[in-house]
Amino acid sequence: MASPLIRTIQTACLGFGDVLNTRPDVKFILVPFAQEIANQPCDIGYPQAELKQKIAAWLAQENLGFGIGRMDWSLVEDGWNSKAGPYAATLEAVNARAAVLRATLYAHPSEAVVLVTHGAFLHFFTADWASFDGSKGTGYENCEFRKFTWEAENGDGYHLKEVGGAKIKMGRPPGVYAHVLEGIEMVEGQNPRQIKVGNGKI
Repeated sequence: MASPLIRTIQTACLGFGDVLNTRPDVKFILVPFAQEIANQPCDIGYPQAELKQKIAAWLAQENLGFGIGRMDWSLVEDGWNSKAGPYAATLEAVNARAAVLRATLYAHPSEAVVLVTHGAFLHFFTADWASFDGSKGTGYENCEFRKFTWEAENGDGYHLKEVGGAKIKMGRPPGVYAHVLEGIEMVEGQNPRQIKVGNGKI
């Protein structure tokens, strides 16, 4: 699965091209709920028809052995890139779509799912900011791979737990992402780019 922004589609194609070429049973689903949190130009995708054209041209140039027909586009609905409704750049909307995506993956019949998504969104998706670094806007590096499993948490359903990660999950520090999301508290005198929560080794 991948966010339908061009960079995540490209990462999925390049990182898992061998699997996509040799395992027709492995589905490649584009998931708009996994898109990045902000409404900045780099985080706004293209309508499906235009996106297909751009990805088809890129795949032809890269010669990876498959085309856009290898991808399941059924979730890339009109308005997926509108940054409105469930895709809005608000704390409420991002929390809601992260929760829906967690529930969707928990109920997914596959034994394992690979999700190619974005650093800021991953903190909401995992509900963990233990490694958050404000200078980067995330605790994740480009193309970093982390493994998660499911666990019961406080009798409140199932949540993601990083395998080999922090022993204690940390919530979102006050003010984090206030510069890109509506509905987040502003913290006087705090520069969100200077917030460093930890290193994930608690």
